[in-house]
Amino acid sequence: MSAAIQKRPPFGSHSQARTLVILTASSILLLTSACRFGGSDGPEPDAWLEIRGQRISIEVADTPEKQEQGLGERDSLAWNHGMYFEYSQPAFYAFWMKGMRFSIDIIWLRNGRIVGFETNVPFEDTGNGPTLRPRELVDAVLEVPAGYSAARGWQIGDVVRFERVKAN
Repeated sequence: MSAAIQKRPPFGSHSQARTLVILTASSILLLTSACRFGGSDGPEPDAWLEIRGQRISIEVADTPEKQEQGLGERDSLAWNHGMYFEYSQPAFYAFWMKGMRFSIDIIWLRNGRIVGFETNVPFEDTGNGPTLRPRELVDAVLEVPAGYSAARGWQIGDVVRFERVKAN
């Protein structure tokens, strides 16, 4: 009786080391992308907002067409992402849930500070949903996923820092 002895390369062989390097590099790339874009493979944000030291990537609705469209006809908004509406004059801007398919928080802003919230605003499958207005004049509005503002601990009076990445 003879037993066949099969030789295995020792751990750390070139092919195993190469595989380990590839897996490590892939993991780092995925983690970097997830941190930068909140876990989605979206384009570079138009801007960043910082509130309470927390940065969130922002899509800026800076034309009448983009403002009218808003987040309508989308299925979701990734966590750590938002849509920002900036206005040249303070007013009581009305927001409605036209074509929305998910719930959001609406954060009312004036002079770089939070002045109010509408949290967990529901969408309606059959219509346009509620129309909402701030209780005081605003010059900007931020929309984020429902529950996001509470999860981050945002409060009235918090400073909001806007940093544009892309030019109009």
